[in-house]
Amino acid sequence: MSVSLTISKWIDSDRNNREFIVDIPVSFQSVWNRVWKTAIIACDVQLFKSCNVFTTEQIPKVLEELSRIYNWVQVNGGEDTSYITERIRDELKPFLIEFYQEHKGENYRFSVG
Repeated sequence: MSVSLTISKWIDSDRNNREFIVDIPVSFQSVWNRVWKTAIIACDVQLFKSCNVFTTEQIPKVLEELSRIYNWVQVNGGEDTSYITERIRDELKPFLIEFYQEHKGENYRFSVG
């Protein structure tokens, strides 16, 4: 199993009326459980965590959270350091930056799970 960042576009104010856009791989479930969860707690992450939804407008805050996780993992990530830092540096942050630039002000929702 794995953890993904799911992106949906909300069609209107009805939370059940949304269009699936894409799933972005975040981590293998075992690595998420072993390292990401601990990093999220240690870094006081509020948005980029399981069972939480964030919006397009919150992407800058999520990028800050990913930077804190990245820094924490560089010191505490153990054998998973390269895997996690590469996912953040090469995949997640570039994707979110580009998405924000292209869709700022649009009604997208992101969930990690």
